[in-house]
Amino acid sequence: MRKSLLGILLVVGAVASVFAAACGSGDNKASNDDSAAYASVAAPIDDLELITRESFPPQYALLVISGLPDGCHEFERYDLSRDGATITIRVTNRVPTDSNRVCTQVYGRHEETIELGSDFQSGAEYTVHVNDKTLTFTAQ
Repeated sequence: MRKSLLGILLVVGAVASVFAAACGSGDNKASNDDSAAYASVAAPIDDLELITRESFPPQYALLVISGLPDGCHEFERYDLSRDGATITIRVTNRVPTDSNRVCTQVYGRHEETIELGSDFQSGAEYTVHVNDKTLTFTAQ
């Protein structure tokens, strides 16, 4: 019984070693951290929703649902700027520059809540541009 248990443990250990070798050690950072192998691209914007927080003065946020066109696209970041009554937000994805890279053809989505703050004049109209979409609202 003891010899058969030892044999089973040796087989399990050998199989685990094969799987570990196939999966890699996690030290292959060149492909993951090589920023030169990636580009920033404008993300497709699927939906925008204004959120008005119940506070005084009212605080605003924007729920942005952006697209990930395939399995190689990853949400990268957003940049926000404001010029008077116009708010501009640029949402970008990170995508590999290697055109031979195989990517799953599954469209994904990323949700991001972007705080706009409370510096809005009641009754004034504001315009928010997010990549190719625009939303207009009147402050409370």
